[in-house]
Amino acid sequence: SQRIAKAYTQLVLEVLPDKSREVLATAQRIVKGNLVELGRAGLSDEAAALLQVCVGDAERLFGLVGGAPEASRLATVNKAADQMLANADRLTAALEGRGKSSARIINIAGRQRMLSQRMAKSFMLIEAGQDPANLSRQLDTVRSEFVLALDALEAAPVSTPAIKQDLMLARTQWMFYQGALDGKDKQNARRDVATTSERILEVMDNLTGLYDAALRELLGSVAHNDTRYAGLLNPAG
Repeated sequence: SQRIAKAYTQLVLEVLPDKSREVLATAQRIVKGNLVELGRAGLSDEAAALLQVCVGDAERLFGLVGGAPEASRLATVNKAADQMLANADRLTAALEGRGKSSARIINIAGRQRMLSQRMAKSFMLIEAGQDPANLSRQLDTVRSEFVLALDALEAAPVSTPAIKQDLMLARTQWMFYQGALDGKDKQNARRDVATTSERILEVMDNLTGLYDAALRELLGSVAHNDTRYAGLLNPAG
């Protein structure tokens, strides 16, 4: 949801429009695919009800970002994206509750994907003149949360050589992303945030898969069935 709102705002700002249209379409496709897969997962009544709420949220958001981008829609798009995020978080908590505590490492890594996009979304909305005071506070909060989560991943007992390598890459990409968010290159700040946010999303998405695979190997296929739901949602979508 955050990635969708980010891409839409980039289109309003005319930031890498071809790439932004591609990102918008990709994010919507991921959301649709994950919602369909969750619908086949044999959820509890509580989770199934929350899933239907998320389906409605997605349809509403998709409708808002359809057609030609309009600055007048930005506030509504942002509100719809955040509503979808809040309900997706509730669904994730319900799914996590049915799994084992080890699923939390997957959720931390997976949530980093969302945070990477939320930061970029806030930045782009500020650039578009949308509620800069509140969005600046939001951006600062999300940046702090991202760093704390990255620290937690590095300290986690679950690790492999591939995970360690990607964590190092994530730190490097975070350094570039921070520079872009700080607008060190004012002329290219929007472009840099657009590109680095996609790159760090890619790294965090790969890390989520690596943690999922590592837990599968450590816990075995039976335990993995209890944790797979935590990695299924793509909160960055």
